[in-house]
Amino acid sequence: MTSNINQYDVAIVGFGLIGQICAKVCSRYNLRTLVIESRSDAEFTSNAISFDDESLRLLEGIGLYNAVKVFLNKPDFTDIVLTNGRVIQRNPVLNTDNGFPSICTFFQPEIEKIIREICMADKNIDLLFDNEPINFITNDNKVRLDTKSGNKLNHFEALYLLACDGINSFVRRKLDIETVDERYSKNWLLVDILLKDNNRLENVFRQICDDTRPTSYISLSNKRHRFEFQLLAGEQHQKVIKKNNIQNLISKWIQHDHYEIENVSIQNFRGSYAKTFQKDNIFLIGDSAYQMPPYASQGLNTGIRDILNLIWKINLVVHSNCNKNLLLSYSLERTEQIKQTIKSSIALGQLIDSLSMAFQKNMPLEESIAPEARDQAFGRKNSIEEKDSIKGIFSHSQNELIINRRLSNKEITNNENDGCLDKLVGNCFAIFSSKDIKNKLNDGVYEKLVNLNFKFIHDYAGFSLGSELSEYLEIGEIIIRPDKKIYGLSSRTIDINQLALELLSQIE
Repeated sequence: MTSNINQYDVAIVGFGLIGQICAKVCSRYNLRTLVIESRSDAEFTSNAISFDDESLRLLEGIGLYNAVKVFLNKPDFTDIVLTNGRVIQRNPVLNTDNGFPSICTFFQPEIEKIIREICMADKNIDLLFDNEPINFITNDNKVRLDTKSGNKLNHFEALYLLACDGINSFVRRKLDIETVDERYSKNWLLVDILLKDNNRLENVFRQICDDTRPTSYISLSNKRHRFEFQLLAGEQHQKVIKKNNIQNLISKWIQHDHYEIENVSIQNFRGSYAKTFQKDNIFLIGDSAYQMPPYASQGLNTGIRDILNLIWKINLVVHSNCNKNLLLSYSLERTEQIKQTIKSSIALGQLIDSLSMAFQKNMPLEESIAPEARDQAFGRKNSIEEKDSIKGIFSHSQNELIINRRLSNKEITNNENDGCLDKLVGNCFAIFSSKDIKNKLNDGVYEKLVNLNFKFIHDYAGFSLGSELSEYLEIGEIIIRPDKKIYGLSSRTIDINQLALELLSQIE
């Protein structure tokens, strides 16, 4: 008997930026995808403001970067300053080894509109707007999802349900997953403005340690800018959001008749995360799984890393009949990294508050906060991806300094010095070697790798190799996961056949 319920590989609840990017990644893996969005197709949000280089790298890999790059702004630098303008820390925004700026800012409605149109034209993606999810149950290794549109009830089935529905996630509330609270909570006023005529403001991403009110100023384009003001104890929200109050706060930068106010909101900056990001066939992604203060602007980028980690694993289960237990590695691999990102974001907020107080009380800045806390908070990339890597889909026979590292796109470049690693690997596993390794693999092992769409890369004619990849190839062969992280490296103690067998034992 054939079911009359619409069936999908993946159902996504929520179609903000995370939901959009998630849908496109699913489509790249040829997963039939349903997206449920309670808003209309004319509504947009404006919370997210920046991509980092890893996020831009993913956008290029799924064919979105060229469509959105006209709306991206590269700040001249990021900095932390005092009220009097004294610079505490300043970092120029430069291109990284991935070939993209370390940070690009944007106005979210412009980006959402473009990606939404691309998703609507994608044959692998079905979009339902004005549909509110009202229930879901897991049964027979599938998720049944019920939605409501007006007075009409709709029913769908999917192998997997992905929650991309933000801080107030319907999916997470229904799953009743316990939350870990990092005990940080601050209310901030967020204001987006559009400049009139030929007015200009600095093109920077700035944290201001104001002794009266800590403030952030971010240029989103040559015309659009974001101001964020920390609310003081006892301030009433209704008064704070009044136009004259907002104009007074912004008057330090520009006169009120030189701009229009586009968006105003009060948001709670807090740190918390779900104890698990998975329950049965249901996964939490981005803000539905955790909240982090946006001082380091990592909320959206961390959600994109969730997508990068999860979807290739779902693809292996759906299309290659791999063991679904490999999906348990999603929470294992993501939780510790997210905890550290939240702690770093909180540390930056505490740094801003401490420096503001030190300036107010005329204290020496070095006494206001420990140097190691400043390093954790700002300007240093967290090294968590090189730690705790024994968990998840990685070789357990390897030195932790090797596995779990993501190779940059420029570890392989062409004659124009363009990064080519991503194009060579695509969305597959890959083995990099200095020569053809087919004879090093048992026939059964080689056939299994071929069936899993492994790429075997050993001919580098016309390419230049980066120092990291060259160093590894002097030792042995490298297995790269679809997210471009190193699974393992063969050596004198473990040959490539053994390494491949170890991987197959984890995913088959």
